[in-house]
Amino acid sequence: MALLLTDDQVMECRARIRAVAEEQFATRGLAATSLRSIAAELGWTAASLYRYFRNKSELLALTRAAAHDRFSDRVEAAYASTTDLWDRSRAVGQAYVDFAFDEPHAYQLMFAFSQPEAEKTEELRAAECRSRRTLTAYIEDMIAAGLLQGDPSVLGHVYWAGIHGLVVLQMAGKLDPDMPFELIRHEIMRLVTRGAQPPAGEARPAKGSKE
Repeated sequence: MALLLTDDQVMECRARIRAVAEEQFATRGLAATSLRSIAAELGWTAASLYRYFRNKSELLALTRAAAHDRFSDRVEAAYASTTDLWDRSRAVGQAYVDFAFDEPHAYQLMFAFSQPEAEKTEELRAAECRSRRTLTAYIEDMIAAGLLQGDPSVLGHVYWAGIHGLVVLQMAGKLDPDMPFELIRHEIMRLVTRGAQPPAGEARPAKGSKE
C-alpha cells in the first residue's frame, strides 16, 4: 500500500522530481529524457513518478513553468528595488543576465524548448505570461515618463532579442576573447536605448529620475 503523504511532502517530492527533470531535459534533450531515467537518478521506481505527474509532457510543462516563475521572481524583485527609472532598467537587465548564468538549465528550458499549446498546462501559460510581462513593465514606465518612445511590446522584444542573443553566444563560447561580454552588452543597450529615445528637447524628466 502506498504511503499517504501530506501536501507539503507532495510538494517537496514534486520539486525534487522537477529539479532532476530540469537537468536531464537541458543536458540530454527531450528525446533522451524519460520518467524512467529521472526515476533512476532519484533512486525511485518509474511507476512512483506517476503519483506526481501524469506523463512526460506534463512534467516538462510544469518544470518549465517553475523556471519561468523563478525568473520572474528575480526580475520583479529588481523592478521593485528602486523608483529611479534608469536605475530600474539597469537592475532588470542585470537580473536577467544573473538568472541566465546562475540557472543555465532553467534558462534553456524557458527559451530553447517549446511545446504545442495542447500540451501546455495552465501553470505554464500563466508563468509564460508573467515572465513576458517582466520584459515590458519597466519599458512602459519609461515611455509614460517620456524617456523612451515606441510600442512597449516591440521595444521589450528588441531589448530581449539583443541580450538573449548575447547570452546564448556567451554560453556557447562563441564570443571573441577580445570582445568581453559586458562591453558588448553595454554597447547593445546604449545603441538600442539611443534609438528609442525621443528627439532632443522632447523628453521630460521622470519623477525620481536622475537629471
